[in-house]
Amino acid sequence: METLPPEIVLTILEHCVASHYGDKNALLSLRTVCKLFDDILKPIVLRTLQLEFTRLDKVSRSCRPPDEDALQRIGHLCQALYLDMMMIRDDGEVRYLGKIFSHVPTMDYFMETLRERYCMNEGSFTELDYRERLGSLLEHTPNMSAVRLNLPFQLISHHCRAATMILGNTMEALAQRPEDSMPLRTLVVENLTDTTVVKLWHNPRDVKNIMDVFSGLEHLILSVRRHEPGQSLAVIFRNRLWEMIGKAPNLKSLCLVGLDVDEKQAPPQSQYVKTTTERDLTLDEWQFRCMPTIRKPPKSVMPHLACLELRRVEVAAYGLISMFQCFSTSLRELYLDYVYLKTVNASDSPEETDDCLWVGLPNVQPPPNHRWIAVHLRQMRAQLRVCRASNLGYDQYILGDLASALPPAYDLRDPSGLFRPLERRFVEVALGYRQPPDYDGSPVAFLPEDPDSQPWALADREPPSQPRRPDAEFGDLASEDPKTAWWSAENHLESASHRKNTTSGWQRNGIDGRFPNCNPFTLHELQHIADTALEGMSLVQMLEGGRLQDEILADLAAVNGQTEE
Repeated sequence: METLPPEIVLTILEHCVASHYGDKNALLSLRTVCKLFDDILKPIVLRTLQLEFTRLDKVSRSCRPPDEDALQRIGHLCQALYLDMMMIRDDGEVRYLGKIFSHVPTMDYFMETLRERYCMNEGSFTELDYRERLGSLLEHTPNMSAVRLNLPFQLISHHCRAATMILGNTMEALAQRPEDSMPLRTLVVENLTDTTVVKLWHNPRDVKNIMDVFSGLEHLILSVRRHEPGQSLAVIFRNRLWEMIGKAPNLKSLCLVGLDVDEKQAPPQSQYVKTTTERDLTLDEWQFRCMPTIRKPPKSVMPHLACLELRRVEVAAYGLISMFQCFSTSLRELYLDYVYLKTVNASDSPEETDDCLWVGLPNVQPPPNHRWIAVHLRQMRAQLRVCRASNLGYDQYILGDLASALPPAYDLRDPSGLFRPLERRFVEVALGYRQPPDYDGSPVAFLPEDPDSQPWALADREPPSQPRRPDAEFGDLASEDPKTAWWSAENHLESASHRKNTTSGWQRNGIDGRFPNCNPFTLHELQHIADTALEGMSLVQMLEGGRLQDEILADLAAVNGQTEE
């Protein structure tokens, strides 16, 4: 090895790192080849340190005690922390399951295991144990500037006490790092619930810790789950969430991911519309599922927010426009993936079905109180360099008897007769690309509310050239694969490297941008717990004649689906 030129050794190890992308443990073993391998690989493979369930509970620690000496030797190499607390069970959740399974003796051992090992208690580990262990880790990692925190993933909704304690203690530990530590620049929080946000904001001490941690943040990714129903609670959560985000005045990128919208249940792209009726949900319940957006700018304005990504969310048009207006002067990149615009279709006013549209209607000025998103982006002088969209659609709520009425057309038809998908047309109009003429040669334009006083909102750019399908009618451009097209957010976000993905790269490619954050033990155990709970539910269903609540089964099915992902 000493006879090889350094360039060849580095090339060999670079290929080793690339080939071990999903198997970091195997790469760690290569450090034992020789001292040179160790010197080169150690700063790479130890860039991220992990704290998870098996390094906390007493059963696992007795088998593998923590090595404090090793932490002192390698701590300075750490640039990111991966805190995986998904395995922790909420004691309220376990008590609730215990009542359901009280008449099923075969579930006794399962419930005892959940209580004794996976809940925070003296037999496993306590809240103080977690705080002490995390504090010790932070004392030895002064160069750490990025954190990914996976909060407990509930089997059954409405139980968030464990998640609230974990997040509160994590914020306290980060706020009390040694003074010579690097400021936190990147934060990813998975499985954040509305209950946790509201409860933390009731404690001034927690608010102070969040303010200290968020003060230097530049990149923030939040995946959010909604538990508490009711319009008033939804308003409280919206205000608290944006107050929290607003504590990061230096924020450059923000990614909000909804955990309540299932991509697998999305309507086919040929339809773009999913429908809810009064038989399915009340109007308040349907509106509650809307992603919380800004009604007014947060007290601490974020003047540097340049990149925004929204994924797997349902949004109200007024809220989306309000958000864009808050960041219109700084926003340069916008990514939308699996975003549904909520619309109400009432039998007594069928003419109002076009008041909320992604693109708008061609050659028509938007009437008062009509919100056409792409046109509004042009009206507010948004200086977008990049706009990408995929899997856009409408989430319509039907009021009254509209069974016999024709479904609303929205703006799903390409007015130019080229059969371009909705997402592409949204991107083109938002970026100000001139539209091709209709098949009869007449011009097509998307107009602002007042073209005379808003000339900047008129299209003035030539669209990128695209190959045409040989057998296309009217110049059909629909031969593009939506997953690889230039306007596709899905294509860009999944294929882009960590540095090119400016919004969710720390979630998709790992908190250090080099290795994915995946804990096989956590995924395996969560899957096992969910499968066992489903088996127990099936037994209860048979004993009680199928009277078990559907929402419980839905929660467990969701856990199964998301652990498989």
